[in-house]
Amino acid sequence: MSIEQLLEEKQQFHNIDDLIQKAAANNGELAGIAFADDRFVREAEAKGLIKVREADGWSMHDTIHLTHYSRMKAGLPPIIRRPSATSVHAISAFTARLFGKSSTNS
Repeated sequence: MSIEQLLEEKQQFHNIDDLIQKAAANNGELAGIAFADDRFVREAEAKGLIKVREADGWSMHDTIHLTHYSRMKAGLPPIIRRPSATSVHAISAFTARLFGKSSTNS
């Protein structure tokens, strides 16, 4: 595939709302070549509506993610991160110490 073909496949956005709608239709994420160079992508990022992860030398695909505010505005569910096992253990140990139950008591 030539560079000309790759650039022809680049998805064009007509405005910021079009960008948000296309990302929302794809579960809040878009990936493609040279998205970070698009004028509307830069404007939306400056307004805090999206986050852009630029391509590294390996993948050559820029990735666009909707921010939490944009996800809610587009009607998508929020992304809820699960706590790690270490943080759950630390919270339970703190709660046990708070109520006077020590793990050393037998």
